[in-house]
Amino acid sequence: MRFWNRTENAAHSADWGYLMRQKTKGALLSALQREAAGYTADDLDIMMVRYDEKIRTVPEEYRKSLEKYARIQITDGYNLLATATLDPVRGKEKLPKFWKEYAAFAAGKAAEPNGRLRSLKYLIAAFMIFIEEKPPHPEGMPFPGGHTVEFYEGVYYCPVRNAWDDDESALCRFCPAVQSREQDMVLSKSERDTAGKKEKITNYFYNFKG
Repeated sequence: MRFWNRTENAAHSADWGYLMRQKTKGALLSALQREAAGYTADDLDIMMVRYDEKIRTVPEEYRKSLEKYARIQITDGYNLLATATLDPVRGKEKLPKFWKEYAAFAAGKAAEPNGRLRSLKYLIAAFMIFIEEKPPHPEGMPFPGGHTVEFYEGVYYCPVRNAWDDDESALCRFCPAVQSREQDMVLSKSERDTAGKKEKITNYFYNFKG
């Protein structure tokens, strides 16, 4: 696959109708890579400049953290998409039914003003959600209140998952993360691990030791 092709047509935008017709993970990955190849390093730079402008009034410490994870989401996400491979078994896995709903959603967003670069954002998010089975926001991404996207005991948790779930303009309804639990909001991972161990010990003695 071509990477950082600066001679590509600047008007390139993803063909979501073509993407929507894909039925397996392998076919979708190939299609996503084909569509992403039409974008350039300059496009990613422009996306980051626009994002930085969007958050310029945010307090400095929080802004720097947002910038860090936005680069992971956009630039690293593009790199992962461009270089990803699937073994034959995973490649034959059927896509979930809501893939077509996602593609229709992304196509609608791409048709809006400045939709060309927004479309790239949805290509990267599609890769994360449907190929990697991860949230489009990377682990560690901070949200107001100091809480972050977490991966804990095999599950991704997001502190704002439910707040945006019914918003048809947001990606949240497609995200594989679940809403952060109450204990996730008040205890650190190490504190949760300690509490979990104590609970397991208590259950052991209660259930097996009488």
